[in-house]
Amino acid sequence: MEMATIAAEYVATTAAKYTSDPALRHIGATTMEGAAIAVPIVRYISYVASTAAQYAWDHIGYFLYYQTYVNDLQNKVQEDLLRLEHDVIGKVNLARDNGDVIHEVVQNWLNMVVEVRDEALILFNQAEEINSCFKGWGSTSHRIGKESKEKIAIIKNLLIEGRSFSSVSDPAPVPTRVAEHFDAFASREATKKEVIKALKDSNTNLIGVYGMGGVGKTTLMKEIRKQVEETKLFDKVVLATVSQNADFRGIQTQIAESLGMKKILSAILKQESIEARAAILSARLKQEKNILLILDDLRKRLELIDVGITLSKVIIISRSLDVCNSMGTTKNIEVKVLSKKDSLELFRQEVGDIDFDAQREMSEEIVNECGGLPLAIVTLARALRKKDKSVWTDVIPQLRMSMYEGMDIVNASIKMSYNFLKTRETKLCFLLCALFPERMTLNILVGYAMGEDLLGDGETLKEARGNLRIMLNSLVSSGLLLRWYDGRLFFMMHDIVRDAAISIARENRNESIMSAGLGLQKWPKLKEAGKCLRLSLMSNDIREVPADAPECSQLVTLSLASNKSLADIPDGFFEDMKRLATLDLSNIGIFSLPNSLSSLNNCLRSLYLDDCTKLQDISLIGNLKTLEILSLQRTIGISRLPEEMSRLRNLKMLDLSYNQNLKCIPPKVISRLCSLEELYMRYSYREWEIEGTGDNASLAEAASLINLTSLDFSIQNPKWLSTDIGPSHHWEKLEKFNIRMGYSTTIYGRITTKSERCVVLRTRSDCYPVAAWVNVLMGRTYELYLEECEGLKNVLQLNPKGFYNLKFLSLDDCGEMEYVVNIEEQVPETMFPNLEILKLHHLPKLKAIWNGSMTIRLPRLRILSLRKLPRLLSFFSLRRKLPGVLLECPSLETLVIQMCPYLKKLPFGPQSTPKLEEFDIENELFQGMEWDDPSVKSQLQQLLPHPPEHKDKGYSSSLSSDSPGNQGVAPRLPPTKDILSWSNAPNCRAWIKVNNPWPWLWEVRSWYSTFVIPILLGHLPTLLIQPIREEGSLAKLKCARDLM
Repeated sequence: MEMATIAAEYVATTAAKYTSDPALRHIGATTMEGAAIAVPIVRYISYVASTAAQYAWDHIGYFLYYQTYVNDLQNKVQEDLLRLEHDVIGKVNLARDNGDVIHEVVQNWLNMVVEVRDEALILFNQAEEINSCFKGWGSTSHRIGKESKEKIAIIKNLLIEGRSFSSVSDPAPVPTRVAEHFDAFASREATKKEVIKALKDSNTNLIGVYGMGGVGKTTLMKEIRKQVEETKLFDKVVLATVSQNADFRGIQTQIAESLGMKKILSAILKQESIEARAAILSARLKQEKNILLILDDLRKRLELIDVGITLSKVIIISRSLDVCNSMGTTKNIEVKVLSKKDSLELFRQEVGDIDFDAQREMSEEIVNECGGLPLAIVTLARALRKKDKSVWTDVIPQLRMSMYEGMDIVNASIKMSYNFLKTRETKLCFLLCALFPERMTLNILVGYAMGEDLLGDGETLKEARGNLRIMLNSLVSSGLLLRWYDGRLFFMMHDIVRDAAISIARENRNESIMSAGLGLQKWPKLKEAGKCLRLSLMSNDIREVPADAPECSQLVTLSLASNKSLADIPDGFFEDMKRLATLDLSNIGIFSLPNSLSSLNNCLRSLYLDDCTKLQDISLIGNLKTLEILSLQRTIGISRLPEEMSRLRNLKMLDLSYNQNLKCIPPKVISRLCSLEELYMRYSYREWEIEGTGDNASLAEAASLINLTSLDFSIQNPKWLSTDIGPSHHWEKLEKFNIRMGYSTTIYGRITTKSERCVVLRTRSDCYPVAAWVNVLMGRTYELYLEECEGLKNVLQLNPKGFYNLKFLSLDDCGEMEYVVNIEEQVPETMFPNLEILKLHHLPKLKAIWNGSMTIRLPRLRILSLRKLPRLLSFFSLRRKLPGVLLECPSLETLVIQMCPYLKKLPFGPQSTPKLEEFDIENELFQGMEWDDPSVKSQLQQLLPHPPEHKDKGYSSSLSSDSPGNQGVAPRLPPTKDILSWSNAPNCRAWIKVNNPWPWLWEVRSWYSTFVIPILLGHLPTLLIQPIREEGSLAKLKCARDLM
């Protein structure tokens, strides 16, 4: 009975939708007395009966054929998704090796693929448990079947999107060519082959790769990783950096992030116990059959089991052979220095455009000093780019002088490269980067740089970022900084370069004290603390700070970030820091802010309090009148933004993202932040009020910020769409925005935005006409998601002028949408000149895509997806009289048409879609289409995965009639005209005979009694679907009133 109940619930829900459909109410009441029944009633009941039966069968199928769906899912993952993923990863790795910046949409796609594969793996395992012990045979098998089918649909979309990537990256301003050519050197090829051979050896589990600092171990391993992934020697390859202080949580986080284990990562971060985190990671890793883990920069022995690493193949990278031996490696491979020939070639590649032959002798002398160490060679070569010959002449004496003073060649070359940096600001930027133990983002660096006055006074944040980007690019070009892309762009320093930066800082009278990631548990003793300008104690385990205020009167930058055990900062701690401009207290355990924070009211410019989850009262921040950057991401203890915040008149950036508990922002707080340029509130406050109706901030306050250039927030009340919020023309200056209207965070979490300008809407019928501010955003957005938009009948209701910047348009479950575009007067061809992707899904009333007198040309459209459009008759309104070629899509690559039963024509001519590569359509629908030009059908038919076969009856099942439990593809119900017929019978108002093409269907009756599904149809009679075994291949749909 359990499955009958489930099916009945689904069909009843579906019927309720049809009951509320105003377009069908013209049918009216019918008594159905007598033999004659009006044709509209017959057609309608025929349609409803077949629809209800199809829904019922779908959910019976989940139960009976869950294993079929699981097998199909497994095939789809292994045969299609994995292959495409490997292709994309190969392109991504190649781009990364070239120093390119990977597109965010590509990285999001890869993350989603990993997530889907993880979820599919769980379904496989659950299905195996059912098969082995019959546990959960009822509701569990139904759920597994349903989820497997849904995952298949998701995978199809992923395949379409993945195949649409014309490129995966953008070129970096100065390409890094080391990785591109490094593996080609003869002195590296032998080492590379030796490592690959060891990986293939089943008796070698733990491999040690060692060599002196700067010899190129990490670069070599990146090349090996690339080759391993391309040859599919391993399913997955993970690279984690251990560094000087072996932070277990950090290593576990890197592994989980690399594998895209979002749920596992969340569980790891919540656990305080090392053992508990290790157990979680270990259990998840055991699900991976063929994975390679590379642990880079291991300085001392590490118990892998304590981290949760229980893999069969691990590579250890270390400077020391002793460390490798202490780990119990079964094979150790040394990375030796480059040969003289390869060293000279590397120098030539990196030094750039010079007359190399004319300076060959000097080049050889410089290279000889580098001792075959790639890091020294690259750093020196880049430092000498475009330098005069006199500079080259001075290099050798300077190197020898540094080495005479005890400095090794690598550090000497780094110091020389530092000295060659053109500006004081770029040199200071280099030292700021060394404050971080590992990677850093542009957004956090800009706050540090502003505090140091590196970016000029009175600059906008956009200009500041631009100036900072120039400095960072210069450091990358000089070989002093690395780019790293892992979902977003990071910058990193080689550990040897950081060591050199620390050494340089020490030469300047302790101006910078960099003690990040050293495992410190106590506050360090500071020599000449009064001279210290920068102090970084990030990523340690400091539990308390001095009770007496440190004598750091000259301190400009202070970071105590990621000292998770630090629960209290004494009230007087900041009293003597009268010059402190940047303060980073992110990810520490404080419950309150010290009172002395107010003493920084005339100096502090950047304050970071991200991930301070126990912090609740932040009212002291209101005293910091010079503050320009305030970041409070994931500070989830905050439920109310204090009114004191309104005093921050110089604030340029406010980040309140991921604070789901923030429920109140008092009126006039936001509007008084008159200098605000960037406001970020993703997954945060959503209670914007209609002005004057409550105790919360009004959306008009955000609209009043005339300097705003970036905006990211959600609005719970969709009524705002039709509400005037005052002058909004300055929103035309918005360069980045991400706005979600009427969406809960749960629903929004399903949508992955891919661009810098995005709007996501779920509306009510009283939201129209929309206000002027909506028109402004619609004209500027790149991505538009419309989901469950009541009252929306065509998209021009949102902006009559068109969508000239729109690249991505998705409409999903908009129940009243009749036309995507409905306009009578002539409009420009370029209404959607930049549209690349159009998705129309679950639109029950959509009649046509375009209605109106206009010529349609979509010059950049690459993907068109039409799914579950039961009333779609044509791309264009049937009232239109247009020439044969109605739609031109010269860039179209993918066309998907699924579950659009009444679509009879495609508006294409022989030259309409010259680049079309993928065409996904149901074979029956394709065969039933009408064609003005047979050549168009021939062109499209060749793109079908399997050419359609002509059958008299295409509804037979691959299942045996002996048992409904056999595995196979669950059949689709035949068209209505083939299963429904009418007859009269005594004592019954009407009968519908159903020609049953599956004799075994009646066996279902013995599984869960008689299958009875009640359907309410407004004024129409109640339909009862009752299979009767005695009637053989006939079933009766008994139509009568008052049988419920």
